[in-house]
Amino acid sequence: MSALRVLGRVTGTTCIAIGGMQLVAGVRGEPGLSDDATTDSYVRFMGPVFAGYGLSWLDAASGEEPDLNRMRVLAWLMAAGGVGRLATRATLGRPHRFHDLLLAVELAAPVLVEALGRRDAAAR
Repeated sequence: MSALRVLGRVTGTTCIAIGGMQLVAGVRGEPGLSDDATTDSYVRFMGPVFAGYGLSWLDAASGEEPDLNRMRVLAWLMAAGGVGRLATRATLGRPHRFHDLLLAVELAAPVLVEALGRRDAAAR
């Protein structure tokens, strides 16, 4: 199995699990979130959206050959979320430490997809 396919499956499954957890747990599922009703409503709404994003990763990785172009788009969407986290840091300050890990993963996504795509292409 190609490394790109593994990445797509792991990313998709992880996003679906996170989205499901957000829907079920709301703000209690992530450290550092305020526990007001507006934030909880937002997190529970975005959970299924994030799960749908995960389904897109699984779909892009499901063919005989993973769809590298779709995976690039999905990775850049993830990186755009990381840029949003950087905007928060610039305007409101550093969020909970857990968000440092999320930021690193989000910004690394396009680099990882590109590296694994090239590795798989070289192996063929």
